[in-house]
Amino acid sequence: MTGSQKCRVLIVEDSKTQADIIRHYLTQEGYEAEWVESPASAFLVLDHTPFDLILTDIVMPGMDGYTFCHLLRKDPRFSQIPIIFVTQLSDPTDIIRGLCCGANNFIIKPVRRDQLIREISLVAQRPNHPASTRSDSDRISFVYDGHEYLISSSREDLLCILMSIYQTAALKNSELEQTTRELNDFTSHLEELVEERTQALSVTNEIVEHLLMQRTDLITRIGHDLKTPLTPLYAFLPYLYQKESDEEKKEILSLLVKDVTVLKHLVDRILKLSHITLDSFSDMKSSADIHLISLEVLGNHSYLLDQKEITVKNFIRPRTCIRMSHFHAMTVMENLISNAIMYNKDKGSITLTCEHETKQQVLSIQDTGIGLTQDQIGRVFDDFYKADESRHDHSVHGLGLAIVKRIIALYGGTVSVKSPGPGCGSTFQVFLPDTDTVSESPPVQEGGHHG
Repeated sequence: MTGSQKCRVLIVEDSKTQADIIRHYLTQEGYEAEWVESPASAFLVLDHTPFDLILTDIVMPGMDGYTFCHLLRKDPRFSQIPIIFVTQLSDPTDIIRGLCCGANNFIIKPVRRDQLIREISLVAQRPNHPASTRSDSDRISFVYDGHEYLISSSREDLLCILMSIYQTAALKNSELEQTTRELNDFTSHLEELVEERTQALSVTNEIVEHLLMQRTDLITRIGHDLKTPLTPLYAFLPYLYQKESDEEKKEILSLLVKDVTVLKHLVDRILKLSHITLDSFSDMKSSADIHLISLEVLGNHSYLLDQKEITVKNFIRPRTCIRMSHFHAMTVMENLISNAIMYNKDKGSITLTCEHETKQQVLSIQDTGIGLTQDQIGRVFDDFYKADESRHDHSVHGLGLAIVKRIIALYGGTVSVKSPGPGCGSTFQVFLPDTDTVSESPPVQEGGHHG
């Protein structure tokens, strides 16, 4: 392969939503991408169509990605095609198994556009030597957790995989450090803001202390609420999945692992609640591509969409920008879309739109879910409020819509909800000042995925 224009990529992914996201990223970069939903279908396509690279999930119905990779490496027709695993599995044992099968690289979901293109380019630039042509002396014997593994991937591939994993870890660590700095800076930022507002509005110290206590209590309650169930689940579920031999039980455990991963992302989001304060004025002139963000958020929830067979109608046009920082826009979309999925019916639908009106933009998320009573409409944006159907669901914390309201208020906007009544669905609408009304047009922040 000499360049992306000549590179044909086969995507093997049982989730159509995830496949659409990856294909969107690839086609934007000039790659030719084709999608199949199973390894069996992949072999049928490979029989008559040449490909330069294969991207495959691991956990799939029927044949898994490990078996698929092993069979490819044993077949002389396909043994030299580079293979990259794109998966939510990130345990060291998962990676080692991939190396034993002859994989060339690992990409951990959710997929980042820049990482995907970078790793594909690295694999494409170097020749692939099939595992079947290597002697045992060329292979790497590796002992982990008391088990010996014979790694078929080349040393060059191994180094690239380790670098990829390190870059992912470094990125997560950087995000954590940034969050820590924001938390440490909160007190000083608040003091500066209080001083300014005291002069202009005669804000008393008593009010400020009350607000600070409310915020501290909020974060403490959320942290305790989420970390308590998360810690044992995140620690033991992957271990149980690896040890389970029954395929039906493994499938169930796989879904649980994915759910826990989503919960972990929720914890990260909650810990960043301090970012959603009046000290966010530095981002007030930012602009975010809400189309790309909607793609990314939908991709992160693809397994839930597939599980509930929910149809997504994404009418947000490409390069539609709103006056909001990328982080805040991502948080708003994450909460509104996850709410629409959580309270939707099986085989229901979600409709996304973003339209220009007079000096404002209107972002709408409509669902066909359980709907709301008039009493619920008046309370749905309150902290820790839950719809009646979720009160016994400890995975629902009743905070997402309250966070949305706070963010939108920072930008001089409003958020509302309409519902014909119980069982008739809901429509959440965000009203924001139009980007055309901003005196200076800031650069667009790239970021996201599909619907």
